[in-house]
Amino acid sequence: MQSLTRTNRFTVPAAPGRVFPLLCPILEYQWLAHWRCELLHSASGVAEEDCVFRTILPSGDPMTWVVSRYEPPTRIEFTCLVTDTYVFRLKIALTVEAGATRLDWTRRWLSLGPAGDAWTAGWSEAEHEKGMDFLRRALTHFLATGEMFQP
Repeated sequence: MQSLTRTNRFTVPAAPGRVFPLLCPILEYQWLAHWRCELLHSASGVAEEDCVFRTILPSGDPMTWVVSRYEPPTRIEFTCLVTDTYVFRLKIALTVEAGATRLDWTRRWLSLGPAGDAWTAGWSEAEHEKGMDFLRRALTHFLATGEMFQP
């Protein structure tokens, strides 16, 4: 079985205390135009440890997410499952950098068998970078204007 890891880094013009809450499945509706999720469990109604939510991949497959680490305002981690395909880990670390926030995103896909191996083999570095660039631009725009980014 295969695995794949990618790390990206970018900086946004705001303090971690302002950025961190936006890395929440509910608050992402404020700044990500394409974002859709179904909140399955959260005592507070927003991100917290053991918060569980579901998204739907472009393939139509459900992806179930669990907030597996929650340390405001410096670190949030998610463990996700696409049944019979792969486990996905997302780790986001926030660091103060020259009056702004540096975000380090580490993504890791762990294949669960042939479907996961096929997904990993077909993974596109260009599409990944395009997606990360969109996240950077959308978050930066929202922090600067308070409005959702419309590409």
